[in-house]
Amino acid sequence: MTKVANTQAIEKATNDLIENVKKALNLKEIKQILEDQHNLEISDDIEVNNGEVIIHNNQIVYKMEFEVLLSLSVLLDGQGDYIPPEDTPEESIEQLGSQAEDIVRHM
Repeated sequence: MTKVANTQAIEKATNDLIENVKKALNLKEIKQILEDQHNLEISDDIEVNNGEVIIHNNQIVYKMEFEVLLSLSVLLDGQGDYIPPEDTPEESIEQLGSQAEDIVRHM
């Protein structure tokens, strides 16, 4: 095969392009998209880990990978047993307290 371009120059141009895309990202919007897409709460600490140029639907696009910190919770009862999500009541203690106050007022 006949080489018609300098490999290092192409790699440097590609890396520079990805770095420029990283700088152009609105991380606040990216955070919201990731939260909505994955139904998770993400801290404001979000970093672009990696990027690459790929083909998607016959278009050149940029695939950006992010590193994020997540806020996750697990429920456990007074005996220390795990409560699976399907057993989780929809209401929080605050909501239940508010409902109890309403009931007492109406008595």
